[in-house]
Amino acid sequence: MKRHTLRLVVPLLVGAACTTKSAAPTTDTAAAKAPASATVSDESTARKDIEAANARFLDAIARGDTAGAVANYAPDAVVMFPNEVAWKGAEAVRKGFAGFLSSVAVKDGHATTDDLMVSGDLALETGHYEWTLTPKGGKTFTDKGKYVTAWKRQPDGTWKIIRDINNSDLPAKM
Repeated sequence: MKRHTLRLVVPLLVGAACTTKSAAPTTDTAAAKAPASATVSDESTARKDIEAANARFLDAIARGDTAGAVANYAPDAVVMFPNEVAWKGAEAVRKGFAGFLSSVAVKDGHATTDDLMVSGDLALETGHYEWTLTPKGGKTFTDKGKYVTAWKRQPDGTWKIIRDINNSDLPAKM
């Protein structure tokens, strides 16, 4: 066969092989072995733990406590704040929050988990936030927005943030 024909046929064969249904369902996965109630319980426990971690984060932010704010983040976390380059790794996350907290006072912070999907040791949270900010030398305003946060369960059972992105619902100032 000519090379260009192989480029067309091979992906089709691979795709067909991946979508072929086996005669007998496999039962060797943890999800197949675990009762449905275990999955619901895991999601419920993860939600409770993550919401508690969010509350600790907002409390630390309100106190201007950089160490407390970054305690939720894994060492290899990536934080994507609006109008900032991504903060990659523990030191960048620490510096990013230290800079943020030195330039603004935060109060009345609230975060609400709208959805949480849990699969094994990973969880994906979507939610919305509201907080009152007072920039150094500026006027106080209330910001509202949304976020997506990826969490990973640690060996000690705690959940740490591995990816975090948020943005404001307020119009951009040009």
